[in-house]
Amino acid sequence: MKKRRTALVLILCLVMASLAGCGKSAAQDDIKVEGPKSEEEKMKKYDPEITLTFAKAEVVTNYPEGQDAQKNDMYKMWEDIMGIKVENSILCASNAMTEKFQLAIASDEIPDFGIVDAATLASLIKNDMVMDMTDIYDQWATDNLKAIAGQQDNALFAPTLKDGRYMAIPVANTVGDSYPILWIRSDWLDALGLKAPSTMEEVFAIAEKFAADDPDGNGKDDTYGLYLDKDLNGLDFIMAAYEVYSKDEYWVKQEDGSFIAGCTDPDAKKPLGALAKLYEAGAIDHEFAVKEQSKEEELIASGKIGIYIGYFYSPLGVMKDSVANVGADWIAVPMPAAEGYPEYKPGVNLNVYGYIYAKQGITNPEAIVVMLNHLCDGYAAPWLSDGDSEFYKKYNELAADSAISQAGANNLMPFQMAGNINWGKEFTEAIAAGKEHVEGKDADYQNVISTGLSEDLSWAWKKVYLEGYLVMDLDNVRYSDYTGAPTETMSKTQSLLNTQKLTDYISIIMGDQPVDYFDTFVETFNNIGGAKIAEEIKEELQ
Repeated sequence: MKKRRTALVLILCLVMASLAGCGKSAAQDDIKVEGPKSEEEKMKKYDPEITLTFAKAEVVTNYPEGQDAQKNDMYKMWEDIMGIKVENSILCASNAMTEKFQLAIASDEIPDFGIVDAATLASLIKNDMVMDMTDIYDQWATDNLKAIAGQQDNALFAPTLKDGRYMAIPVANTVGDSYPILWIRSDWLDALGLKAPSTMEEVFAIAEKFAADDPDGNGKDDTYGLYLDKDLNGLDFIMAAYEVYSKDEYWVKQEDGSFIAGCTDPDAKKPLGALAKLYEAGAIDHEFAVKEQSKEEELIASGKIGIYIGYFYSPLGVMKDSVANVGADWIAVPMPAAEGYPEYKPGVNLNVYGYIYAKQGITNPEAIVVMLNHLCDGYAAPWLSDGDSEFYKKYNELAADSAISQAGANNLMPFQMAGNINWGKEFTEAIAAGKEHVEGKDADYQNVISTGLSEDLSWAWKKVYLEGYLVMDLDNVRYSDYTGAPTETMSKTQSLLNTQKLTDYISIIMGDQPVDYFDTFVETFNNIGGAKIAEEIKEELQ
């Protein structure tokens, strides 16, 4: 009797497995995705309409009247133009998304598609929950999408790979969001008869003069040259002037094929030693190591710091407050290389919002690519398109609505994508031509040309687009030599490694330890996980 019952159970299991498509591993085999019949079909509108569930990070706080995260004009545009209804099955703040996704993975209830970070994507791949998108992407992606997602020789795809196959598609962001700019008080340069620097050594020399030579003319020893805070914001970009790439989780391949953490590069001693001298000379706030960024930035607002390594959008922050408070002026200077180094090339993170997946077994996985195609035809890359796509025209029409614009037109959509367009060039040419509007960025353009803003805010918008953007070389960046999913040891020890770097770097800059203490730091870093991670990376890439 027991044997008969067991046999019956086995038969039932086989029948159920067959009906269910033989489990997750076979689910994709049951979904036959045909390629597009024409180039035009890559921009198709689904008829009848299809519905896909989504994980939406909610960043909008002031929706237009009568609208919300699910029912708004941008979601309606998706339906009208693409025939795709997006339903938010997960809706939460950005900082809660990782936790929400882990819960969804544990319960096997992930949305049909979503945009996730590399660690979450690794979990999805490990649990066989996402589709292989390689052939679908190759067949369905437009040339515009392939140009944006495939930048830097497909480097953005690295975290999506499993056995050389694409398990997701990178949703590109602009490199400009993480490209460093050297902002310097031009009024202080003029007061001391100094020129803008062309090497990192000249930056340090100016920083010392800003601290010692009373650039604000008040007769007091109350100014500093270079901004630093307790998280060492800006330091990694100083290091890059010496071809040292010290960002957290940044790995550098050596000539013998091994890897080291960029922060352990012996050449880091040069900039650390220079900063220690600046600190000793009083060119860096002696309390920087205990101040959060917002607290240290109060010295900028009050006109006490003259060099700030930030981004193109930095003038819209605390820099504009120094304009309002003390009449400061700043110029954007390209980050210079150190003497003896050929060019400045910043180390940046992969410029992605995240990685968009298709849930294993969904009926229309190619719809993920179709959505990206629409975004890449004009909206994300106006320079690649003639600007006549229905999506691009409708987006600009909606973005011109003040209620939509104030809520954040980009963030009302299910998701966005951005190419490496230099809006500074676009705005400069538009102003020279007397244009009243710039499609794709018109709300910001109106702020640049506005005569109704306060003096400090008008100054800030002009600095952002007519100076900051123009000193960036968006094609000249360096990624980590390992950009794949976190290794086992990385997942366990990365936070500890980051803290170790921060603690030991600060101790050297403040003079609590000599520069040669760097060697002890490297030994400690490798012992607590760095060496093991380097081994795992090498094995992963073999």
